[in-house]
Amino acid sequence: MMAKIVKGNSFRNCVNYVTRASKDNSDGTPSDEWKLIACSDILSCADREEIISTFEDNRSMRPEIKKPVGHYSLDFHANDKDKISDRLMVEIAGKYMAAMGIKDTPYIIVRHFDKEHPHCHIVFSRVDDHAEIISDRNDFARNRKVCMDLTKEYGLHIAEDKSHTNTRRLKGTEKIRYEIFNAVNAAWHDSGIHTFEQLEASLKASGVELEYKYRRGTEEIQGLSFICKGKRFPASKIDRRFSFSNLKAHLARNKPLYPQSRWMYADGTIVPFYKYAGVKLSSSQVRDYVAGNTIRVDGCQGEHPTVFIRFNPQTLKAETFSSNPDTPKQTHESSDFGLYGGASHAPADEGPCTVGGGDTETWPEFRRRHPEMSPTQALAAFRAKKRGQNLNGGFSMGGLH
Repeated sequence: MMAKIVKGNSFRNCVNYVTRASKDNSDGTPSDEWKLIACSDILSCADREEIISTFEDNRSMRPEIKKPVGHYSLDFHANDKDKISDRLMVEIAGKYMAAMGIKDTPYIIVRHFDKEHPHCHIVFSRVDDHAEIISDRNDFARNRKVCMDLTKEYGLHIAEDKSHTNTRRLKGTEKIRYEIFNAVNAAWHDSGIHTFEQLEASLKASGVELEYKYRRGTEEIQGLSFICKGKRFPASKIDRRFSFSNLKAHLARNKPLYPQSRWMYADGTIVPFYKYAGVKLSSSQVRDYVAGNTIRVDGCQGEHPTVFIRFNPQTLKAETFSSNPDTPKQTHESSDFGLYGGASHAPADEGPCTVGGGDTETWPEFRRRHPEMSPTQALAAFRAKKRGQNLNGGFSMGGLH
């Protein structure tokens, strides 16, 4: 058994893909290539629009999260075809999700029948029912361990990925490519490596060099290549995980945080972020912020088109201001960041929420007003309120199988 991890920003595209919307029959009924075998917070007879709407309800609680879609595919060996029933697949998927920390959030499990080997897709909201983000910290390493544990527990064959390829049977360029993969993959799973300098040293010890590609006329890194035995490979030709942006985010997550703050590393340096309210920060802005200076960000989406951001060493948090806090004798409106730190709890390209807020009641506000409700009851009421529905109102039935 093995699992592939995908994170995205469109629930519609993901749901349409796993339910094979493009292969619906001419009369509108679904194809026989898939089957909904389990779900949570979603009616089993709900149509695609209801499924998507449920996911979007959770997304609305944290609109600043750029990739709220969780999508894992579980693949079993073809030799296990007669063993993997729907019931067993759901049981294994449930244990997999629990081990990966996927809980208190809507999900669907869809089984596909278009390949020789048994496999299913888990689609879930990374924004859970409490408006918290389901952590993806070290998810690739955790995924590998969980898959191996479940494979052993259920006596399954393990599906092969690149790390299981026998390079002794390969020749020439293909052999070198897999040697590079194994070297980078080993560094990827080494939690002690959290800088590119450390990564370069680790790869060099394995005979692999790292080469950066810069934007023309600047020092901005656009991508990288790996070189081994005189052969050069772009990172995407080795594995998509190993792109510059992915490696940068992954190495940052390896760096330990200060115990009392998600905004500062254990060594006292400030956690950077790279985008705020739709505005990509320049390298100089990132450097100034990490140095502890106030930065100005123009062109923001939301109520305040211009905001000022700085790290507060007293509260150990990043704060936003509607006017420059460094200007003397002025009153400034400030608020905490809405982002879980660019390096550990969220992808590095996500920014904080917009300053101020709006007239629409948020999930945390609604929850505080209704302490008498259980989380499940409160979320159902919140969703109904957002849709303008009566709690006893019906759902759209689509007869999906």
